[in-house]
Amino acid sequence: MTTYADVDRIIDLWVKATGSTLFTEWAGKPARFFHIGGTRPFECFQISIDLPGPYEIAVFARAIDTCDDTEMEMQRTWTGPVSQLDEMLATAVAIVEQWKARWDVAN
Repeated sequence: MTTYADVDRIIDLWVKATGSTLFTEWAGKPARFFHIGGTRPFECFQISIDLPGPYEIAVFARAIDTCDDTEMEMQRTWTGPVSQLDEMLATAVAIVEQWKARWDVAN
């Protein structure tokens, strides 16, 4: 069975690469998530990691707050074997960067 301790090293690398802070608890239970600020004031995105099965991992990218009320449109999920965590986190961070850049595309 996979635990967060088994994948914390990979998560920590992405937290550092994005200049974020890792949160390890939510509502009194173990969790792993970090936030990435947007290019506009007060925009915030979250990447979270879940352990849905013994050898599975899930990565979620979502908007927490946006300046254009598009939070519900910005949600993606990837699931797969634990061995793909690094790739899934790379994809999630790239998606968040695309969401942040939507202002550049619109103008």
